[in-house]
Amino acid sequence: MLEILIKGSVVVDGTGKPAFKADVGVAEGRVAVVAGSVEQEAARTIDARGLHLAPGFIDPHSHSDLTLLVDPNAESKIRQGVTTEVIGNCGSSPAPLLDATVEEARAEAKRVGLEITWASMAEYLECLRQPGIAVNVVPLVGHNPVRGSVLGYGDVQPTPGQQASMERLVAEAMEDGARGLSTGLYYPPGFYARTEEVIGLARVVARFGGIYVSHIRSESDLLLEAVAEAIEIGEQAELEVEIAHLKLSGHRNWEKLDRLASMLEDARSRGVRVGCDQYPYAASSTWLTAILPYWAQTGGAKAVAERLGKPETRVQLRKDWEENRIGWEDRGGIRDWTDIVVSDCDPRPKVLGKDIAEIAADEGKDPLETVFDLIVISDGQVSCVWFDQLEENVRTLMRHPMVVVGSDGYSLSPHGVLGQRKPHPRNYGTFPRVLGRYAREERVLSLEDAVKKMTSVTAQRFGLTDRGVVREGAWADLVLFDAQTVADRATFTDPHQYPVGIPYVVVNGKIVIDQGEHTGALPGRLLRDGGTVPV
Repeated sequence: MLEILIKGSVVVDGTGKPAFKADVGVAEGRVAVVAGSVEQEAARTIDARGLHLAPGFIDPHSHSDLTLLVDPNAESKIRQGVTTEVIGNCGSSPAPLLDATVEEARAEAKRVGLEITWASMAEYLECLRQPGIAVNVVPLVGHNPVRGSVLGYGDVQPTPGQQASMERLVAEAMEDGARGLSTGLYYPPGFYARTEEVIGLARVVARFGGIYVSHIRSESDLLLEAVAEAIEIGEQAELEVEIAHLKLSGHRNWEKLDRLASMLEDARSRGVRVGCDQYPYAASSTWLTAILPYWAQTGGAKAVAERLGKPETRVQLRKDWEENRIGWEDRGGIRDWTDIVVSDCDPRPKVLGKDIAEIAADEGKDPLETVFDLIVISDGQVSCVWFDQLEENVRTLMRHPMVVVGSDGYSLSPHGVLGQRKPHPRNYGTFPRVLGRYAREERVLSLEDAVKKMTSVTAQRFGLTDRGVVREGAWADLVLFDAQTVADRATFTDPHQYPVGIPYVVVNGKIVIDQGEHTGALPGRLLRDGGTVPV
């Protein structure tokens, strides 16, 4: 007997081929039958007339490492149709944690009410297993905690012995269940690393058949050089490369799109396995400290805040701002202080949703002093939304066959600690926004291509066997949506809003979203080495 029978749906199977009408049956966690008409007995039958059935969406760029421990229901992701999250992105993973990295991890965990009780990747993944999770998880090991564990957060280069220690930490994380290595070469301490260091770590990952995922060094004035470095790392280490949240940040760089596309296509023609992910918004989000020159970011977030509390440091930074303003604007991709909106600042919640210029005017300060003050009072934990991109570039990149859909977001909830801030709307809206705005309304993509970019292409890049497609024998990660009404509702001013038009989501054969409501089921699994390990 079937466990679930979905009747009368229009199947968009994830491969890109035209949609077709079919019934789909599920048994023992997998798709058991796909046929024009299925009359088998089933424990649950869903009337899907008027709905489209697709593989569960795979988010290749997620930061839910800690929020899944706070709320394993993964509310803001599962309600988008996301059934698998790749975590540990941008060089920032919850393990390994040794020496200097422990304090950094504690500061971030404190923001969501967690205590750090683990040090290794294996111990962290065990914390995920204990309550269970609603979505599947693919973990990456981050370069920043690896480097921080061995070298700290200063501007130093590793000795051969220290390089070997970092490589051992990466190998241990891969053995524990990581699927690849991520770098955040835009952030400390990653931006101190030379290319040779990263190539050495990537070669370790290649031995395990893993992937290299990078938040590249620059997404603005040095974008093309940063992309070239990512390609070189993949070429030298001989492994798959994913360039995270591809964008052209800052108005001086918007015209580089054709050169960027040519560079990526040339790498592919040489046999480099390179791909990219993108969120469907013209604004990014990161820490406010990222706008500071690299010398001011050394030592970790708390050290940065302490340094900015000293008048002599502020004098030095103000001089740097006056002499190197283009460099500051380059790091942020901004034109003026109205382009930076505060999304998270626990000690001063009244500033949430306001831009730096507005906060400065309210407080009778100049914007630069306001930036310094916000970093100090938050211990370096203030984050912002940066309006730094061109909408037409977003659309053009979305069409490119090497670009898939990724949120760069967290699993959040409108309730409790996860609903207290004003985060980027991508946390709630990425995937339905592509289906609704960009596929249905603007026809940037066909529905079939949009689903393919959310499913099978990503599954193939990350080596996820029997995921990302609707076919007999594949794992039953499925989403039913109304192609005529599916839409994101989250906005920059009111981000904690679930999308509409996604009434059913199935993970490993278990219904998690049932007629728009979360069932509380936690059937997610840890996916490693292309296989499946129960969480």
